[in-house]
Amino acid sequence: MIPPARLVPPALLTALLLSGCVSPAWDDHDYALKAGKTAESAASAVRFARSVVAYRDRMTGPYAEVVLTEAVHDLGSVNDQFGGVQPPSDASDRIRDEVLRLTEKAENEVEDLLIQTRRDGVKDPAAAVRDLGRLASELSDLAERHK
Repeated sequence: MIPPARLVPPALLTALLLSGCVSPAWDDHDYALKAGKTAESAASAVRFARSVVAYRDRMTGPYAEVVLTEAVHDLGSVNDQFGGVQPPSDASDRIRDEVLRLTEKAENEVEDLLIQTRRDGVKDPAAAVRDLGRLASELSDLAERHK
């Protein structure tokens, strides 16, 4: 028989892992705060990716790949975490749709840039820098509205 003291850490770990799958938002205000933090995190990852494209001449291809890979991973994590939060009302559903639309767009755009970087390089760096800047601004504006 396993002593009860040895069961506590695995049981606690299991509970923490399962609670990470879906978490509630207590009310619309709490949900909006989570949306704002999500948008803020996504904007940071987009700005990071934008700097890689903007300063590509100053770094090696492998370094750019690593940085873009991290940005894609960060955006995917942001999407997964926010997607697991239960919206408490119809008003929160609208916020959810807006946040996920922008964060998924960000993830897709950065992932496309990563693929281009791994192949022949970014096809139109100036357009990519401009588009990522616009997307980062939209995410920042969303974060500001939900502070």
